[in-house]
Amino acid sequence: MQLRRKTLPSRTLLNAASMLAFMLSFSLPILQAQTSGGSSYSVFGLGDIVESHSAAFDGTGGAGMASTSEYAVNLLNPAAWNAPRATRFQIGFNFRQFINTNANGLTTAQNGGFLQGFSSVFSIDTVRGISAGFGVVPLSSVQYAYAVNQTFAGGLQTSTLFRGLGGLTGLYLGGAYQVAPKLHLGLSGQYNFGTVESEVRTEGSSSLNEGRTVITDVYSGASGKLGLQFTGIPNLSIAAVAGLSTPLTVSSQRRSTFSSFVADSVDTTISTTQMPLEIGIGLEYRFGRLTLLADALSKDFSTFNYRTKTRNDVAFRRSNRVSIGLSFTGENTYSATFLQTLGYSIGAGYHQQYYQIAGRGIDEIYGSLGLQIPVARRVFFDLAATIGVRGTTEGNLIRETFGRFTFSVNVGEIWFQPFLRE
Repeated sequence: MQLRRKTLPSRTLLNAASMLAFMLSFSLPILQAQTSGGSSYSVFGLGDIVESHSAAFDGTGGAGMASTSEYAVNLLNPAAWNAPRATRFQIGFNFRQFINTNANGLTTAQNGGFLQGFSSVFSIDTVRGISAGFGVVPLSSVQYAYAVNQTFAGGLQTSTLFRGLGGLTGLYLGGAYQVAPKLHLGLSGQYNFGTVESEVRTEGSSSLNEGRTVITDVYSGASGKLGLQFTGIPNLSIAAVAGLSTPLTVSSQRRSTFSSFVADSVDTTISTTQMPLEIGIGLEYRFGRLTLLADALSKDFSTFNYRTKTRNDVAFRRSNRVSIGLSFTGENTYSATFLQTLGYSIGAGYHQQYYQIAGRGIDEIYGSLGLQIPVARRVFFDLAATIGVRGTTEGNLIRETFGRFTFSVNVGEIWFQPFLRE
C-alpha cells in the first residue's frame, strides 16, 4: 500500500524522526495516551504476561497453585487436575481500565480487553486419580496506543502514533496421575504461537510528509510444565511446579511507506530468543468452608533478548510474583437459599515485572475481590475485580492505576461413568 503525499525531503530524516520519537515515547510531558488501548508498558517484550485464566483465582489475588477446588480449572499446576470430580469446561473474558499519570501529574485513561480462552479438565478415573486437560489460552497481551508530539529545530512539527495489538497464545495438552496415596503428578505440553502487529505512523507539518512503518512479528515455540501436589496432611495441600521452554522463534516483517514516489520498503528477518525457566510453590489450608491460598512464582527472563537491539534503555530480569488469598465457599445443599450458595474471595499480591527501563524496575501491587454464583448444579459464574498500581513517575516514566474485571463461566459434566457389564 502506498500513500499519496509529496516527496519527503529525505527518507533518512523521517527514519531519524521516527526513531527519536520511539526512544522518547516514555518522556511523559509530550506523551498523549489514546483512549483505546491497554497497558502502555505492553510495548516491551512479549507484553503483559497473563498469569491467571480464571476469575475464581483472580479473586484470590492469583493464588491457586495448590488449590483443591472441585470445579475451577487450574492452569497454574497440572497436578491439581485430579481435584475436580467431573469434567469441567471454562471460558472467560478480561476487561482492563488504566489511568496513566505522568511526571507532571497529567492523567489519561485507556481501556481494552481480551478473551481468556478455553480450558478444560477431564476427570477420567477419580479412584486411581487419572485426569487430562486440554485448551487454548492467551499467554501474553500486547495492546497499546499512544502519541508523541515533537518540535524540531526550524519549527518542524511532527505527531507520531504508536500502536500495538496481539500477543502470545498457548495450545496445551496434558494429564495428571496419582503416583502414590495423596501424591499427584501432572505434566503438560504446550505449543506457543501468536502474532503482534506494531505500527509507527508519523504526520508532520507541510515541510515533512507522512511516513508509516508496520512490523508484524509471528511467534512459534513450545514449552512444558511439571507439577506436584501433596494432600496427605489433613486440611493442607502443598504444590510445586517447574516449567521449561524451547527458544521462541520470531519471524518479523517490517514494511515502511514514505511517499507515492518511493516504493514500499519490506524487510523480513528471523530470530530466536531464550524463554524463561519457571519455578513456583503454593500452599492451601482449609478451615471448613474457608480456604487460605498462598503462591510464590518466579520466571527468569535474564536471557530474554526480544526487541532489545533498538532499545538500549530496556533490559529484562527475573520476574517474581507473590500472592495470597482467602475464599469462602457457599453452601451446596438443595435447602440453601440463593444468598447462602454464594461464594466470596479476597486477595492481594506483589508482582515484579520482567522488564526494567533506564535501570528502573517496573513493579505492581494489587488487591482483589471475587464472587462465585452457582446458576445450576454444575454451572458456576465467577466475577473478580482487581485494583492496583504499576510503575512510577520517576525518570519520566508512567504510573498506571489499573482495574481488571474478569468474568468466567465454568460448566461441569459427568462423562466417564463406570457401569456393569453383563
